[in-house]
Order: sequence, then structure tokens, then C-alpha cells
Amino acid sequence: MDKLKYTYAFFFLLAAVSVFAALTAEQVIERVQNSVQTEKPLRVKFQQVFEWQVTGKVEKLDGEMLLDGLNKFRIVTPDQTVVSNGETMWTYSRLEDQVIIDNVTNDPQTLMPRDILFTYPETYNATLWKPGTELDGEPAAALRMTPKDKNQMMQELKVWVSKETWHPLQVEFTDMNKNTTSYQINSVTVDTTISAEAFTFEPNENTEVIDVR
Repeated sequence: MDKLKYTYAFFFLLAAVSVFAALTAEQVIERVQNSVQTEKPLRVKFQQVFEWQVTGKVEKLDGEMLLDGLNKFRIVTPDQTVVSNGETMWTYSRLEDQVIIDNVTNDPQTLMPRDILFTYPETYNATLWKPGTELDGEPAAALRMTPKDKNQMMQELKVWVSKETWHPLQVEFTDMNKNTTSYQINSVTVDTTISAEAFTFEPNENTEVIDVR
């Protein structure tokens, strides 16, 4: 699994609801769809934790994500930067000093925010689970999504949502090889200083550019 392939998806499972337990998963998703349409750019700080099933290796990385609407994002971790303006995707590897440029729609494993909001409710089964759970001492509600087509790369998605702020606290993805990628969200803030240039990528003169569009 690409380390940043699903990162930008996690933030968009927000729910502006008052009595979560009284709602079905479908109602929560509907409210999510209505609540994430924001005109203000957001800055999200998080920690990624990768665990490989075969080796048991665990890797932790701190990262930051800039978001503007459902399609534009910039994700930065120590080893990679992934940027999208909604049409074009840039994936930059610092180790290799290489950037791959592609159209967003050409990569079936690329999960745009709009996918998890609008496509996933049609292709994945969503349920509420573990009522009364807590995460780091904070009351939380949990949402679990599994694919209707078992051949999907992402086999399970779990989301823990704060019952106080209705912001996501943690997201966990499990792929077909049972590898897990989890994200602990440390902060979500509105940042009106984020410019449109943040959602494009300009390689330096020494960077290897692979354009597969």
C-alpha cells in the first residue's frame, strides 16, 4: 500500500450530529456529505502508523495535510509529498528525488475525498460499531466500512469520531494483505493563509520527472 495513498481520505468523515447513537450509518454519511462542504482551507496535523502483516514491522511518521474543498490537497511527510489540484496528481519521493505526474482519474487506487463521501456509500457497507467506546480518554463513536466487492484493495476502514467536536480522532485502513495504516489526527484548524499555489507542485531542476498523463 502506498504510504500516502489513502491519507487525504481520512479527514472527510466528519459528522455534525447531536445524538450519534440515534442515527444509522447511512444517516451519518448523509450528514457528513452535507457538512464537509467548506469554503475555507484547512490545515490538518497527524501521525501515520504503518504495520506490515508479514514482518510485523511498524513505522511511524508525522505529517501535515492542507485541504481546500473535496478535491484539492497537499500531504507532506518526511519521505513523500503528494499534491492534487483536483485534476492532476504529483507524487514526489524525497529519497529518489523523483516526481510522478498523473491524471487523478487514471489511478483506481487513488481515493479522492469525494470518493469516500459519495462513491463509498454505494460500494461499501457501512455500520456503526463499538457503542460507548473511548479513544485516549475522549468519548467517541466508531464507523466501520467494508467493500461489497471483496476484490477491492482496501478491505476495511474504521473511523473513530469525537462525540464532542465531531472531528475524526483516528482512522485505520486494512488492505488485502492485512497490512494496516492508521492515522491519528492531532489538530484540525482553518487557515485562510493557504494559497492556491499550495495545490500544485513545481520540481526543482535536478528532480527526475515521470509524466504518465
